[in-house]
Amino acid sequence: KLFYRLVVLPPPLGRGRGGRRAMGNQTCCAAKDAGDSAQAEAATVPVFEGSLGSGGRDSKRESLPSFGAYVPTLEDFTYKVTLRRESGTKLGLDVDYMAQRMSLPIMAVTPGLAQQWNDTSPEDKKMRMGDSIIEVNGISGDIAAIMGACRSHQSLEITLVRGMSYENLVSDLEKLVKAKNCGPILIRLSWHDAGVFSQGKLAGGCPNAALRLPGGGEGQFPANAGLRSVALSLLEPISNKYCPFLVSHADLWALAANIAIRVMGGPDVPTRFGRVDAASPAEGVQSAAGRLPEADKGVAHLREVFHPKGFDDKAIVALSGAHTVGRCHPDRSGFEGAWTDEPLRFDNSYFVSLLQKSYKPHTSVKGCPQFMDAASGTIMLPSDMALLADPAFRFHVERYAKDRAAFFNDFTEAWTKLQENGCLNLRDIC
Repeated sequence: KLFYRLVVLPPPLGRGRGGRRAMGNQTCCAAKDAGDSAQAEAATVPVFEGSLGSGGRDSKRESLPSFGAYVPTLEDFTYKVTLRRESGTKLGLDVDYMAQRMSLPIMAVTPGLAQQWNDTSPEDKKMRMGDSIIEVNGISGDIAAIMGACRSHQSLEITLVRGMSYENLVSDLEKLVKAKNCGPILIRLSWHDAGVFSQGKLAGGCPNAALRLPGGGEGQFPANAGLRSVALSLLEPISNKYCPFLVSHADLWALAANIAIRVMGGPDVPTRFGRVDAASPAEGVQSAAGRLPEADKGVAHLREVFHPKGFDDKAIVALSGAHTVGRCHPDRSGFEGAWTDEPLRFDNSYFVSLLQKSYKPHTSVKGCPQFMDAASGTIMLPSDMALLADPAFRFHVERYAKDRAAFFNDFTEAWTKLQENGCLNLRDIC
C-alpha cells in the first residue's frame, strides 16, 4: 500500500482502456465434488441459521442507502469532473494507491487543479477526502493505467464515487446491523460462503460469493435458503456502491459478518481482503453434501465435515458457539426457535444454556426433530446436543460456559481460519 501525490508528467502518446482485474487468488475454488449428489443434497439443512428481527428507523440517505422500494445503484453515488491543465500544473490530489484495488481513494485535496475545481463548483461536484476515483478518460479496472493517466494526460475526465472508503464501508455496515437487527444472517452468509471448503475426497471450494449468482450451484442449495432473498437484499444498497471497485462481494460478506459479531457484543475479528468473486455458478461447488454440516446429525458427522477443513474438536465446538445468536426459521431449514434468550447478543450463553437448561425432544411445525426447553422456549438441534454426548466435545462446552474470554479467543481463531480457507494472497488492508 503506497501513498501518492499526483503530479504532472509529459503527456502520453496515446490513450488506452484498462481491463478489469480480479483481486487476490484466482484459482482457489477449483472443486471436486461427489459424483451422485442430488439425493444427498435434498436432505442437507443448515446448522447456522440467521435471524432477521424487526429493525429500527432507517438511516438517512446520505449515510446509509434507503431500505425502501428503490435500491440505489453505483450511479447514484457517482459524479464526474473534467480538468484541463497546462504543462507544469499540479493535479492536486493525494491518493491511496494499492495495485490490488480497482479504485483510488482520495486522501487529501491540495493546491492545484483539484482545488481550483472545488473553488468554482457546487457542493455536489466538489472532490472530497473519502471519495474514490474509479475511471479516468475511459480507463477503469486497471489502477496502474488510471494512475498513469492522472499523472500524464493534459485533459482528464474523472469519474468518482462519493464516500467510497473503507471507513465509510464499515460505518454503513454498522448502521445496517443496528437498523435491521440482521447480524445473525450476515454471519450465516459468510459461514455458508466459506464453509464449502474441504480437502480430501471433496477437494476445493472457497469463499467466492458464488451463491449470489442465479442459474444453479450454491445459490440453490437448500442449506442456503433465505440467504439470497434476505441477506443479499439487505446488503444490496451497500454492495451496489462498494463492489467490486473497493472490495469483492466475498470480502464484503466476510467483513459484514465480522462487524455484526462485534456490534452484537462479540470479539473484534480481523478481516483480511483479496477474495475473488465467482463469475458463474460453475466456479462454486455443486453440492453441499459433505461440505456443510447437517443439523439433524451427530458426533461422527460433525467430525466428518469439519476435520477435512482443518478443524479439530476444539474448533468444532468454538464454531458451534455462533449459535449464541440467531434463530431457526421453519420456512428455511424446517427447524424453529432461538438457541438463547437473547438471540441478538453474541456471548457464551449458548454453552451455558446447553449445560443448565432441560431440553426435551420436540418436533417443529415442519416435522423436524429438535429439542426444546419448556421454561424458556429456546431450542437445540441434534447437532448441538451432540456436543454434550461426546466427552471431547463436552470438555470444551464446559470450558466455554465458564470462560467467555476463552470462547472468544478460540472462536476468533477458528472463524478467521474458516473465512480464509482456500484463499491465497490475502492482505491486511482493504
